[in-house]
Amino acid sequence: MKSVLLATCLLISSHCSANSDVLASTLNWLQTWAPQNVEFKVEKSAIKFSGCKQKEYLAAFNQPLTENFVLEMGVGYAKGAHSWGVFKQKISVKEFSIIPRYQFSHDLSIGFGVIAQSQTEFKTSQGIEFNLPRNTEWLVNTRTDGFANNHYWEWTASSQKWGASNDFGGLFENGATNNKIGLSYNGYF
Repeated sequence: MKSVLLATCLLISSHCSANSDVLASTLNWLQTWAPQNVEFKVEKSAIKFSGCKQKEYLAAFNQPLTENFVLEMGVGYAKGAHSWGVFKQKISVKEFSIIPRYQFSHDLSIGFGVIAQSQTEFKTSQGIEFNLPRNTEWLVNTRTDGFANNHYWEWTASSQKWGASNDFGGLFENGATNNKIGLSYNGYF
């Protein structure tokens, strides 16, 4: 399983700027190499308007371990460029998640896991470069079916902790924590 995840990371990261056809053929090859019950998918989202350009890539991996127990893993990369006249900024971040999930029934599951994000790299055209602290988020979430196929409701309770950093003086000297409860509706069109 570790070799499958490593291969996914290497193949996807080398083709992040490639078009969807290359990603699709890479996933098809990876699916033939992996066991039949393993599911791979790549999600790409982007937004672009005057002064803002952002892209996010996520390689997801699901493997059933038993009839009701599934392991969900993901590797992600996000980058952005913002420009307002002479002020320009570039930002990038990497993410890894692992969430074991128990399936109570066809339309109800609960997961407990962790999402780890790298230090956010922040660069400006004025020569300012610093890294925001890395963070780790522990979460419990529940999914239920939505109003259509490939739609679902997700309830999440999480605690996110940012590591200490001297880059910001006293702001993140002791780290910071964010506890939250969320409800979202997710659908693919």
